Amino acid sequence: MKKFTFLFMLLTLSLGYSQAPTDNATDPPARNAGDVISIFSGEYTDVAGSNFNPNWGQSGFGVANPSFDPGTGNLVLAYPNFNYQGVQFGSAQNISGMEFLHVDIWVNGTFNPNVFVISSGAEIANPITNTGAESWISVDIPVSGITGDTNSAIQFKFDNGNGTTDGIYVDNLYFWKSPVDPLTDATLSDLQIDGTTIMGFGASTTNYTYEVASGTTVVPEITTATTSNSNATAVITQAMGIPGTATVVVTAEDGTTTETYTVSIVATGPSAAAPTPPNRTPQNVISIFSDAYTDIAVDTYDTPWCPGTTSEIMIGGDAIKQISGLGCEGIEFVTGRFDASGFDFFHMDIFTESDTMDKSFNIKFSDWQGGTGEVGALEYSATNANILPATNPGTWISIDLPLSAFNVINGVDGSDLVQFVITSDLGTVYYDNLYLHNNNLSTNEFAAADFKVYPNPTQNNWNIESNTTITSISVYDILGKRVSTLSPNTNDVEISTENMQSGIYFARIEGNNGSKTVKLIKE
Repeated sequence: MKKFTFLFMLLTLSLGYSQAPTDNATDPPARNAGDVISIFSGEYTDVAGSNFNPNWGQSGFGVANPSFDPGTGNLVLAYPNFNYQGVQFGSAQNISGMEFLHVDIWVNGTFNPNVFVISSGAEIANPITNTGAESWISVDIPVSGITGDTNSAIQFKFDNGNGTTDGIYVDNLYFWKSPVDPLTDATLSDLQIDGTTIMGFGASTTNYTYEVASGTTVVPEITTATTSNSNATAVITQAMGIPGTATVVVTAEDGTTTETYTVSIVATGPSAAAPTPPNRTPQNVISIFSDAYTDIAVDTYDTPWCPGTTSEIMIGGDAIKQISGLGCEGIEFVTGRFDASGFDFFHMDIFTESDTMDKSFNIKFSDWQGGTGEVGALEYSATNANILPATNPGTWISIDLPLSAFNVINGVDGSDLVQFVITSDLGTVYYDNLYLHNNNLSTNEFAAADFKVYPNPTQNNWNIESNTTITSISVYDILGKRVSTLSPNTNDVEISTENMQSGIYFARIEGNNGSKTVKLIKE
């Protein structure tokens, strides 16, 4: 519970908090710092920077009070008008070494709330049995099975209220484990590769994979292996190459208990940069991330409200973004918010080593309509069509979708785009050349690349002629699904419509002197 140290205070029980607690939950026991990860509790050191009332559209957002005093001087979290509520951790937490989640909750009503620990894995509801309205309920939920990924917990979520009369009050939100005998403690408190703590580190996690970009020749080294007990010893054996394995053998103070931490170093990701986009005049492109164009002002490529982690790497002198732990990742550009009117296509190059068969890759532009939060969105999801080829691991995939294929949420017009969000189950993804364009390329690029398409509309096949060699043609339907791919390497190409229904299609034509997207119609 949070300690309120002022001698005088204003009681808030009469300000919209009827049927609120007038006492506190039981004080948590004393614990060693290494045995607890506290999010909200005055008894321990809390994770810094947490947001106890993020705006997720919940009914009680405007009346929530993260500093509610029940009249005792000890502060709790108050959530009246409760339907659901979240807590955003100040940073991702590895809870794999913890045994339990502790929650003290006071429920105004007879409903049974659920608590979720949100990470990059699946959301799992953990019900809290209401043992009696208007009394503090103390629960300890086993960490095992509490969430889909215990290495990167980022949020709590509570739900199951009616959004009007229901309310909850919460205190002592923390993860904990039983203390370890120092004499037999053979764990590490920190493990660093090249001066940085390895991603997902936890004292009880002994096997790690450390990824480096393909083509890396300098072998990463373990630079720090700090034992939890200073009287324990650690022996480091470095990897000899890439791929390779580094180990740390920890011997406890008793001289017999040992633990081995293993780091597998692997080369992942693209060995070459993404395809270079064509030349475009500035008025014909809005670039969010690309070395080929001038990018808008971006506030962050790694939003804290998604569990994915984005970093930047260099491949062949080209900057590439890498998303690890992808379930969700966001880009926010409040500073560079833009109007997408007049732009016809969305482009993005992605690379994944996962088989894309039966995998999702959904994208969304958040439209704020001049305000401070989302009003609607332009969204492309698996319900439209799979944005990725059926199988294509280990190669760059160029996505070029007409904006008309996006679902319009809440009738927005795309005039104030502020965020871009990816949701996917691919795990690790690399991306480059994220931009909108209207397909009007620079005059110089197509001066020597004239494409002619006929008949168009057609009831049979389309013919394409060019004064330059056509190297590839990709045909997409109106939903952005690729329906045909050709690699002709000739000046004259025929596209069969035998397996196509009547409708509108888009052909991406690549030639020696440029590329072009043309609209095709089958009657």
